[in-house]
Amino acid sequence: MRELDNILAAINMSALDDEVIKRAMLIAKEANAQLHFIHAIDIPVMDIEITSEFLEQKIDKDAIKKEIIHKLDALNGYEDIEYIVNITIGDAAQQVMHIAEKFQADLIIIGSHSKAKIEEYYLGSTAQKIAQKSGLPILVIKNSVQGAYKNILAPTDFSNSSKKSVLFAKIAFKSSPITLVFAYKDLDDLTIEYYKLDSDENEKKTEFLGRPHADIFKQEVGIKKLDMIKSSPSIDKTLLEYSKTKESDLIVLGSAGSDIAGSFLGSTAAYLLRNTLSDILIYIPLNK
Repeated sequence: MRELDNILAAINMSALDDEVIKRAMLIAKEANAQLHFIHAIDIPVMDIEITSEFLEQKIDKDAIKKEIIHKLDALNGYEDIEYIVNITIGDAAQQVMHIAEKFQADLIIIGSHSKAKIEEYYLGSTAQKIAQKSGLPILVIKNSVQGAYKNILAPTDFSNSSKKSVLFAKIAFKSSPITLVFAYKDLDDLTIEYYKLDSDENEKKTEFLGRPHADIFKQEVGIKKLDMIKSSPSIDKTLLEYSKTKESDLIVLGSAGSDIAGSFLGSTAAYLLRNTLSDILIYIPLNK
C-alpha cells in the first residue's frame, strides 16, 4: 500500500493557486507529510528558439521564489508546516513530473485549470497531461477550501485498483467520511431468460448479485457505508447526478493504469474528471 510521506503541489499564479496551497497544507498537516511546491515558468516559443540558458539569465527566479514564499507564509495557518519551493523553467507538465520523481512524491496536487476563472470547472490541458502520464495519485482542485472534506464519494467496481484508491483516500483524508457507491445496470435479456425473471425480480436479482462482492469489499476497506444504485441511462451520468445529489466535495476514482481515459468502468473516470463540480482524486496503482 502507498504511504503519504511527500506531497507536491503545483502552483502557477492562477485563480486556484490559493486553494491548491490551502488544501496541500491541510493534507500535509493531517498526514504529517513533507510538502513541496513547484512553480514552472512555461514560456511558449514563437518565432525563435529560446534556450534554457538564455531564460535562466533573463528570469529572476529568486524574486519569483521570494514572492511565492510570501504568499505561502500568508496562507499558512499551521506553525509546524514547513515547505520547499522549487522554481523551474520549461513545460509545466514535464517539470511537475520531473520534480515529483526527484523528491519521490506520493501525491501531486494541481488546480483544474491555469488561467481561467475559478467558476470554470473543466480540466485544463496541463492537469490532464499530468494526470495521464505521471503514474502517481493526482488530486485535482476545482473548488475553494472549506476545511477538511466533509462528504467523500468513492465509486467502485469492487476491483483491486478501486480498493487501493479507497485505502489511499483513508490515509490522505483521515478525518473525512467516505461513502462507497456501486452503480449497476439491468441484467441482459439472456440472463433474465435464464433465471426466468419478471421485471421486479430482474432489479432485485441484479442488486443481489452484487451484494457478496459489496460485503467483502466493505470489510477489506473498513467502510460500512455503501450505496447500490441502478444506472439509467448510463453509469457515467448516473454517478455524476448521484454525486450532485449527495453534494460530494471529493470523488475518488481508481484507475487500472496511467491511461485515465481507458480505465476504471470504461470511460467513467474521464467523464467524471471532465464534468463533475467536485474535487477529484485519481489513484493510479504502483506499477511495481
